[in-house]
Amino acid sequence: MPSYITIFNACIPVFAVIAAGYIVRNLRILSAQADTSLVSLVLNVLFPAFIIHHLLGNNHLSSPAIMFTAAATGGLFVVIGLGIAYLAAGSIKLEEEHRRTFAVAAGLQNYGFIPIPILFALFGKEIIPIQLMFSIGVEIALWTASIMMLTGGKSGGLKNLLNTPLITTIACLVLNALGQGNHLPEVVTRPISMLSACAVPVSLLLIGAIIRDLLQDSSTHETRQNGHCTEIIMAIAVRLLALPALMLLFAGLVPLPLELKRILVIQAAMPAAVFPILLVRRYGGDIATAVRVVMATTIVSILSIPPVIVFGLWITDSSGP
Repeated sequence: MPSYITIFNACIPVFAVIAAGYIVRNLRILSAQADTSLVSLVLNVLFPAFIIHHLLGNNHLSSPAIMFTAAATGGLFVVIGLGIAYLAAGSIKLEEEHRRTFAVAAGLQNYGFIPIPILFALFGKEIIPIQLMFSIGVEIALWTASIMMLTGGKSGGLKNLLNTPLITTIACLVLNALGQGNHLPEVVTRPISMLSACAVPVSLLLIGAIIRDLLQDSSTHETRQNGHCTEIIMAIAVRLLALPALMLLFAGLVPLPLELKRILVIQAAMPAAVFPILLVRRYGGDIATAVRVVMATTIVSILSIPPVIVFGLWITDSSGP
């Protein structure tokens, strides 16, 4: 099992790049006007290249059972997170719109660009394909259950499932099943590898820039000054205490592959995802609530991630596959 220092060292570069994104936004090197283009670049070029690099021809996904289990587990915990966060928001008597927003913001962990480099640093590239399958389940639940929560069941967002990363993943799995995954020439695989290496750092820079905007936004300052301590404390309790405890209990008791147990540990330690803020803007809800949840859990997670991972790996690695 990795030591606390090893885990801490694996987390530092992630937050350092996020901090760099904050700084370059503050210095106006990365403008807000560039965000739309960069997000499109990540989703349609860099991340698909990352998927191809790690999935195509990878023997670690030879078992359909592992692929299905990883995807089902990812989706399951989004649904569970939504339910627990919705109940928690009711316990502090949030209004219905705020309650639904709180559920989506606190119920969904940052499942991609923060955990991926930590997983890679701790366990190597072999675990990344299973993480990508886990993310498929999260994506499916994100565009169905999360949007149904935001809209009160009026929309499921199914058309958004047909995005470039999911199509790329399916194409890679089909080619692997047909035995064609290892047949790309080096003249193709080398530029794909180069683009793949850019996906995570560019995404982390964007996260840092978005966090800077959220902190500097005048409405955010106003909501923080007016005080929403109960809501913030509940967000931290749900996202960084209750849901991690449930995920670690599941990982320790359920007979899952060791790689998936380790993924669950890293996912359990993650703060709220930034993406639900964009969902709230698109499908309705209280943006200030989403911002408070994301900011509070992200700041606290800087200190909480290493000990949660240490404790989680102690449970899962000692419980066996």
